[in-house]
Amino acid sequence: MIPRLLPVALLVGLTACQAEPVKVLAEDEIKTISVTGVGEIEVMPDRFVISGAVIKQSENLTDAMNELADVVNNAHQNLADIGLSDSGFNFASVQTTGVQDPECLLFNAEARRINVTKNEDDKGIKEKICEDVKKQAGLSFTYTGSPVDRAGHAISALTEAGAVRVSLNGFKVSNIETLELEAADKALENARNKAARLAETGGAKIKGVKNLSAYQPTYNYGGAQAPNLATYGAGETTRLLQDNAAGQTVAAMNLKPGPQVISASIALEFIYE
Repeated sequence: MIPRLLPVALLVGLTACQAEPVKVLAEDEIKTISVTGVGEIEVMPDRFVISGAVIKQSENLTDAMNELADVVNNAHQNLADIGLSDSGFNFASVQTTGVQDPECLLFNAEARRINVTKNEDDKGIKEKICEDVKKQAGLSFTYTGSPVDRAGHAISALTEAGAVRVSLNGFKVSNIETLELEAADKALENARNKAARLAETGGAKIKGVKNLSAYQPTYNYGGAQAPNLATYGAGETTRLLQDNAAGQTVAAMNLKPGPQVISASIALEFIYE
C-alpha cells in the first residue's frame, strides 16, 4: 500500500514548528535583581573561657619556677575539688626575667627628669647601673570549661590557687560550624523571598540565580551577664545579689551567659522575567 503524501504546505508548517530556534538572550537583555538575605540563630553557649596568669618572684630562678609549678598544681587540684575538668588548660611558654632594684630604678627615673631641665653646660646626674635583686618566672593561660553555670566557681578556684589577672573572656558554642550553615540556609531563604516579592510587585517571576557575590557568617563570643553588686555598711564586703535572693560573697559568685547569636548574610543576583 502506497502511503498518502501530506500536503506540501502542511509539511513546511510542521517543520517550521519543530525547528523553531530557542531564543538566547544577550548579556544586556538579562533582567536581574540583587538582594541581600540575612539569617540568625540564637543558642545558649555550652563552654566558658577564662584567662589569667601566674607570676612568681624569688631570690633565684629555681625557687621562682618551683613556686610557679605549685600554683599550677594547686589550680588543677582546686578545679578537681569543685567537680571541673582540668583538661581545658592551655599554657603559653614560661617567661623568666630579672627584677631590678626598685630604689635604683626610681633614682634613674628622677635623674632623667632632672637632667632634662638642666642646661647643656651642666653635667647633670649620672644614672646608676641597676642590678637584679630577684628572679621572676611567669606564664599566661586560658581555661575552657563547662558547664557554663560554673564559670564563677572556676574563677574563684583559680584565684585561690594563686593565679592573677583572672577574668572571664566569654562563652562559646561548640558546634559553631553546623550552626553557621543553618544561619546560611535562613539567609538564602530570606534572599529568595525578598527577590520573589519584589519581582511579583512588577508582574514578573524569578527564573534563576545569576551570581553569588558575597557570603559572610559572623559569630562573636561573649555575652557574660554582668552581676548585680550591692555594698553594705562600712567595712562589709561587696556581695552578689541574684533576683533579690540572699547575698553571696563575690568569691562564690555564679556568672550566667546570655544567648549567643550566629548570623549570616548572603548577597544574590536573581534573574527574572
